[in-house]
Amino acid sequence: MNKSVLIIDDEQTQVVSLTKALKEKLPDVEFIPTFAEQEILSAIENKFYSLAIVDLRMDKYDFNGIALIKKIIEINPFSKIIVISAFTQEYIDKLKPFMLKGKIINILEKEKFEIWIPKIVDTINEYYNSIIEDNTPLQTALLQYYAEAKNEVDTYKKGVKFENFVSLLFGNIGYKDIKRRIIEKSRNEVDLIVRNEINDLFLNKLGDYFLIECKNKPDENVGKNDFIQFYAKLEQTNGLARFGFLFTSGFIAKTTLIEAVSTRKDGKKVVFFSNSEIERLIKAEDIRKEFKNIIDEQVKDN
Repeated sequence: MNKSVLIIDDEQTQVVSLTKALKEKLPDVEFIPTFAEQEILSAIENKFYSLAIVDLRMDKYDFNGIALIKKIIEINPFSKIIVISAFTQEYIDKLKPFMLKGKIINILEKEKFEIWIPKIVDTINEYYNSIIEDNTPLQTALLQYYAEAKNEVDTYKKGVKFENFVSLLFGNIGYKDIKRRIIEKSRNEVDLIVRNEINDLFLNKLGDYFLIECKNKPDENVGKNDFIQFYAKLEQTNGLARFGFLFTSGFIAKTTLIEAVSTRKDGKKVVFFSNSEIERLIKAEDIRKEFKNIIDEQVKDN
């Protein structure tokens, strides 16, 4: 389990002090401190975090903690939330729906640091220990979200949900910086770009960045032209991205696989993840290990 905690508060001093205090108590956890308006919104969308600590009242900005909690759940439905505030009673009715759904795991009033920090530390430890002891809830949640993405009827929502699902897979592999919907210099749009910064000798060899294409078309095959267009994006990265991953909720056409073999050059490679590979990742006890197995198989086959 990737232990990454996003901290959101509109007071810079509060965020810095809280991050420092928690890091001293929990050195194996990565904390992502945010306090500026655009920084907060960008982190919610582009960073991987399995927990979020959210302040409720944000007088400096147009949004408050409730709006951010809704956004977090929409983009990262597996993340749990710890609410912190000096005004919890003011927002309690709006928090209840999230509590009933199990999204909020604790609500803590702001207190003196010596009292407050141990409570936050205990909450974080209890959550991660429960996940480590039993991986089933994570697998169930991934499978459920995959099904929801495939069954969504609205075309735009369908694409967004699938991209969010794939982003969460990479987050659970260990990646922390995952950008969505990037328009590059040639005006092509890349669904996801992953910065390949991870402590893994095998994966480190695959390039500085990964490009990811997401095709949520359960009833259609990914055709040869889909592959050619995606491969062209790899070629336009000046060598920064050598590996691309094409995810589909459907299947890969045989002509696409043949084209992939004939097109491969200069160390560039597209790895395909259709239904069978995605389900292998979801059901794996170790997602990263299974991810590497799938890459290994396709590199050897081609």
